[in-house]
Amino acid sequence: MIFCTIAAASAALDLGIKQYVLDNVTDGEDRELAGGRLVLRRVYNRGAAFNLLEKSPQFVTKLSAWLGAVLLVRDVFLMRKKGHTAEKTGMMLLTGGALSNLYDRVVRGKVVDYLAVKSRWKRLSRLTFNLGDVCIAAGALLAALSRRK
Repeated sequence: MIFCTIAAASAALDLGIKQYVLDNVTDGEDRELAGGRLVLRRVYNRGAAFNLLEKSPQFVTKLSAWLGAVLLVRDVFLMRKKGHTAEKTGMMLLTGGALSNLYDRVVRGKVVDYLAVKSRWKRLSRLTFNLGDVCIAAGALLAALSRRK
């Protein structure tokens, strides 16, 4: 049950931050955080990662829903196995992040991104992501590394 809590908590936290950003950060506003190393902003993404397929948001939503369903089925089978704690933790982080972004796509028609890393390279500084994206990346990495033998 703790693993389901990880997924639910990561999704809920990301959705809560997204709502905060929608309510409190205006378009075009950049708020520096962590001594100026991070930037809080409000950006919308209608496509997949890095705005890939942004001109086909309905396709991205359908693909995300299909992949989310496959992910949930895989999670059910994984949860039935004994042990595999790191893999389960990783997969639940991944699932929580994916569900948060899928919620945005279905309900809002776009994903709300809000966090950027300040860098001397403008292209890197313009990349904006959300906690769900971080959970997806960290969860995938943890799950993959845990399967190495």
